[in-house]
Amino acid sequence: MSWTVSVVTSATTDTQPSLVVNIDQANAKYIFNVSENSNRAYTQKGSHGKKTRAFFLTQVGAQRAGGLAGMLMCSADQSMHTLDVVGPPGLLHTVASMRSYIYRHVVQSMAVNIKEVALSSDLSSSPNPTYQDKNLTVYSIPILDDSHAASLDSAVCPEEITHISTSRGSVKRKREPSPVDESLSDLMAEPGFSAEKLQGELADEWRRLMVKHMFPSTGLPPPPEKKCRDRDAPRQKRPKRCPEETPEEEPEADGIQDSRPRIPAGYHHQFPKFTPSWSVGTGAAPTSAYVVVGPSIRGKFDVEKSLALGVAVNQRSALTKGESVTVTVEEGDMTVEKVVHPHDCIGPSETPPAMIVLDIPSPAFINSIVYSFAQSPFYAKLRSSRPEDISETVVRTVFHLVGEGVLHDPRYIEFMNGFPANAHHVISSPECGPDPVTFTTAAFNQLRLHQLDPVMFPIPYYSLKPQRELSVIPGLPANCVVMESTFHMSSRPGAFPEYNRLPWERRDCFHPALRHPHLLMLSSPLLKKFTDVRAKIEERIANGTAPTTSKGSDVVVIPLGTASAVPTSSRNVSSTLIRIPGRGSLLLDAGEGTWGQLARHFGPEVDDVLRDLRCIFVSHIHGDHHAGVAKILLKRRQLNPRAMQPLYLVGVHKLHLYLRELADIEDLGLTDPNGVVTVISDALHVKRSGEYLNRGMWRIEGSEPWTDYERSVAAGMRLCVALGLERFATIDVFHQVKCYGVCIRSQDGWSIVFSGDTLPTQSLVRGGWAATLLIHEATMGDGEEEMARCKAHSTVGQAIDTARRMNAENVLLTHFSARYPRMPPPIESSGIRPPPGYGAPVRDPVVALAFDNVNLTIGNMWKLSMYLSVIQKAFADTKVEADEEEAKVARAAIH
Repeated sequence: MSWTVSVVTSATTDTQPSLVVNIDQANAKYIFNVSENSNRAYTQKGSHGKKTRAFFLTQVGAQRAGGLAGMLMCSADQSMHTLDVVGPPGLLHTVASMRSYIYRHVVQSMAVNIKEVALSSDLSSSPNPTYQDKNLTVYSIPILDDSHAASLDSAVCPEEITHISTSRGSVKRKREPSPVDESLSDLMAEPGFSAEKLQGELADEWRRLMVKHMFPSTGLPPPPEKKCRDRDAPRQKRPKRCPEETPEEEPEADGIQDSRPRIPAGYHHQFPKFTPSWSVGTGAAPTSAYVVVGPSIRGKFDVEKSLALGVAVNQRSALTKGESVTVTVEEGDMTVEKVVHPHDCIGPSETPPAMIVLDIPSPAFINSIVYSFAQSPFYAKLRSSRPEDISETVVRTVFHLVGEGVLHDPRYIEFMNGFPANAHHVISSPECGPDPVTFTTAAFNQLRLHQLDPVMFPIPYYSLKPQRELSVIPGLPANCVVMESTFHMSSRPGAFPEYNRLPWERRDCFHPALRHPHLLMLSSPLLKKFTDVRAKIEERIANGTAPTTSKGSDVVVIPLGTASAVPTSSRNVSSTLIRIPGRGSLLLDAGEGTWGQLARHFGPEVDDVLRDLRCIFVSHIHGDHHAGVAKILLKRRQLNPRAMQPLYLVGVHKLHLYLRELADIEDLGLTDPNGVVTVISDALHVKRSGEYLNRGMWRIEGSEPWTDYERSVAAGMRLCVALGLERFATIDVFHQVKCYGVCIRSQDGWSIVFSGDTLPTQSLVRGGWAATLLIHEATMGDGEEEMARCKAHSTVGQAIDTARRMNAENVLLTHFSARYPRMPPPIESSGIRPPPGYGAPVRDPVVALAFDNVNLTIGNMWKLSMYLSVIQKAFADTKVEADEEEAKVARAAIH
């Protein structure tokens, strides 16, 4: 059995460290940390998370677990049966808070088992593993900062260590229903039940119930393996349904209906408050270290020796299982029986290899990890160089995820040097690592288009030179290397680290092309097309025939993410930044990875952009539209100096509920003086009725104080004052869940309308009439109208038709399906005209296709429209087979 460890992402502007252990023969993977952009990083590398058995998190917050929701949804879409998630306290609360946007039907569901690492270390000579299966054994060590450790007992008996839940691989049996379970059921049956009032074990039981509802297969046995179909048997016909659409009903499978259990009372209400034993927002949240030990591999069976000892062929298997056998042999004239033991013909077993993952955010955490390794006989052996200790377990690699100041601390340097000399130390430090571009496919596309228009297509921020080289830090062990995303190392058989093992089609073209322009793959005919289209644009400007926008021409529009459902190597999921000169900025949606896109676009100036941000509008609670909000709020909260103006967060009730529950884990600035102002989308509806609707999908699910209607209306008025707006009105659109578009009308006379996710709808046309710019989703290509209808999305042609009926001056198409990984669907065939009865538009809109990190203004959008044909040619020149693999992933996505 061979197993390797690879770095998926390292500490850069848009990613945090993530590792994957791959057991080749078992076809199993184990992932350590899933920060934002982890899912996209797999796509960039041409890899996937299939066959993942477990996620291990060193921290629960956005820094290490910001991509957990995306990875869970991706895993479910890949038809995985069981997934364990292990992490520090707060993990169960975090996963359960995702209940509004992560849910799966029973038959297609995977079981998700949450296991929280206890804050008390098991420092015995034989600690209980946190996770164990036939491939590896994982032990966890809590790491506490000095102030937190002082309040807790550092060591307890193994019997006192608890697990939140059990799973395949757990060392404890699944616990039976207890009186606590029954009392929770009794409480839920009472009129006026409020989950928010639950405490202790009852509160955790409620959270477990939410996870069970999200993944209904949790606790059920895995489905039987599919039998191979007889080739000669006739193929059964399947009923027709919407193309590539998830079926609403499936035949029963082993008595399990394809339907979710009834939503429990209080499902959409606020959780019981999670009250940690540390101070939220102070940097004192505990982390978890993991010791990963591979299996002990038996020695080689010596066939010749076994024959000499008289072992029959049918007795060999018993010896390999560790059993002794009795053989009959001739000795002279006598026949005697002898016992042959396994060690008589089997060589010594291989020493199990091990790797260690340490997360030390600051020097205040050093004492905790040093103490655990010093006091535990089991962990102390891992740092021993004595032959008898190394013969039990050999540490191949130690991964150090360290914060500022840790590497320079003499205590930590001494701790590192305590490991055997042949152990490799892989260090992730913001001080000592370079900051290369992570998504090199997108960056290479941008670099090529930079030759067409350097202003419209800026090069993403990067730095190949670290702030400080490892070599200047005295006293570090000899085998120290910086963690990079191309790191790969074999733990069995043991080998030295390797780099740059990406598939050919996923190689990094961006960084080499910066040094060698001939690697841009820009042919002479294409460069001539670049020159010709620039000349045409200059000619139109000179002769006054260029399209003009009456007002708002200097308003900046930067698409940060233009993909739908799942990211691709070329496109991140939904987000658009609007910058109003002299007023401030607003974000329209913020899918996972939006912070990274902002940071790559603006580089060192990104903090000023955050201070300038006045509003985040989230259309609906689907992960590709809101999963990046928490990271942006966290980064804003950490600004120094702080933002001087509040940030208005406009979204549906479920969004605010989710973020308020996350704020129990880490401070998002929701209660700061100039922090986040809650605005419920429904209160700003274009047809304001003075109260919320109370029926159907448009009703408000909760009644918390922050949902007060007048409170949101007043906040909306202050938002308009802050941005110089005449109106900020939400518009109901037609999607699978409650979804709002928005019309932003300036006092200066320009207006921007954003569609959110929707089928073509007249409400958007009415609410955004005569928009200066319509930003409209165009998920599907023309000819895919039926699929778009089934998924409640629009095609390119339908989006353009909406712009015409709205009498919009410009339309920017975005939210393209990953079926089109690089170039969006063509628009040449989108000649749809308004149907009878709508009247003729005053003009045809300028039509532009959005690309990630393109730098636009409303006034130069016509240039992007003119560039379209040469952009199509540029993308066609770099198309690779991996694009089709990305398209396959899109077909598995739910929406």
